Amino acid sequence: MKTSDSEINAFGETEGMKVTDEGKVCFVISPIGKEGTDTHEKFKEMLDYVVRPAVSNSGYKLRVLRADDIERAGSFIKDILEYIASSFIVIADLTDQNPNVFYELGVRHSLSSRTILIAQSLDDIPSDLREYRTIIYDTTAKGATMFTKRLSNYLKEIFDEPNRADNPVLDRLSSILETQTKDLRTENASLKTKITQMLKEGAPTPKVGDVESVTMRMERIFKLTSAVEQDGIYNRGSFGSKVNDERVTIQLDMRQGNFKLYFRKIKNEIFGFWYVSIVETTVNIERELADIRVLMEDCYGKDVQCTFIIATNSDLSSQVELTRKKFEKMETIVGVEEGKRYQLEIWDKERLLIKEKELGIKIEI
Repeated sequence: MKTSDSEINAFGETEGMKVTDEGKVCFVISPIGKEGTDTHEKFKEMLDYVVRPAVSNSGYKLRVLRADDIERAGSFIKDILEYIASSFIVIADLTDQNPNVFYELGVRHSLSSRTILIAQSLDDIPSDLREYRTIIYDTTAKGATMFTKRLSNYLKEIFDEPNRADNPVLDRLSSILETQTKDLRTENASLKTKITQMLKEGAPTPKVGDVESVTMRMERIFKLTSAVEQDGIYNRGSFGSKVNDERVTIQLDMRQGNFKLYFRKIKNEIFGFWYVSIVETTVNIERELADIRVLMEDCYGKDVQCTFIIATNSDLSSQVELTRKKFEKMETIVGVEEGKRYQLEIWDKERLLIKEKELGIKIEI
């Protein structure tokens, strides 16, 4: 069967628990209605004669449940919300635009991906959801066959890539959280710098505004040079490139030690990659060079130009020459031609100030 030995919970995290004999849960959100009504019969027939057979025939080990299948004591609403949050896959039938269905779908979208939308008419699907997994169905024999085929394709996509965002909440929430996280990192780095200064023996207590972290200085430089930090799945950044007029995908490590991957982009064109190490405390040159060597190996043969930047508020003028010689030695290890793709820049106290003046951040009169 097409199952794995680990469950993926509502937050996309893998948990070390065995799949039960009954398989993962596929929870169906749909109108139910009171027994004996047209609504109840309509959607019960859809569940029993279209959805259940389609899931069964897909080859994936999934246990199909709907709210009226839950038989246990306790809060009915609580049970529904638990299944919406924890089920591996949710199928939501938006036919007739039932308010309860939209409410439950909103809960699912805020907690997890792996949701498939179905409806008898495209008009039942809100315009801002039509770009996501949707199956328009009818209840004829031919329609049931087409439904089974399309559902199998969607299930394959989900099992192949279970953590891919497939709704507008998860699509947009990551960028919002990323911005908030960057702001907190910047504030945290600034506080660390001030505390370090205060703890130094004999050092005066810094006044507000006396010490500006290198992180804050680099944030300005990134914005003015169109350098964007890369984020991705499993610590890998993917980029499209052309090699001999053929489009290929290049994958690069997003981080190694202190180094993080930034790409410089104007409009839709990437014209350079930076690996930047921002060091708020004492710079350990040997450790920085060791991380650069690892990144060189990852970039080997990928036809990318990479600049390694060590940024610090410290004065490294006495170490620059020796550091460059060691870097040149590392370049020869990967080969002369390959080594030409790499550059090392040390933006210490003096060089950072020069860079800021070049960009108009620091103005002298």
